[in-house]
Amino acid sequence: MAKVNFMLQNNKGYLLLEAMFGVLLISSMLSVCLPFIYISYQEQRTSEQLLYAMTEADHVARTRNMSKLMLDEREWIDDGIEYQLLTRKGGTDEYETCISFRGSNQKEYKTCASSF
Repeated sequence: MAKVNFMLQNNKGYLLLEAMFGVLLISSMLSVCLPFIYISYQEQRTSEQLLYAMTEADHVARTRNMSKLMLDEREWIDDGIEYQLLTRKGGTDEYETCISFRGSNQKEYKTCASSF
């Protein structure tokens, strides 16, 4: 018991090896977690962009329905993403408004809304 007390009293702090082991442990955990955090961030941004495109397509379809606009085709950039809008007439009196864009995750997306 006296030997254990002597060892505890003589300990003045962490060894360099222990500190390096702690840094190694934290850096290895970060190297595993950071790619998943980045992918989650990209998917969240893409979800926000898709929601924006769906809202715009619905808004354009409703506006077209109220004002009886003709076929429309335009492009715009919002938050660094290029959106392309296309309104076309279907087989009946239905009009389809589609917005396509490339999301933050580099995948192509297309969302459409219909109106009469």
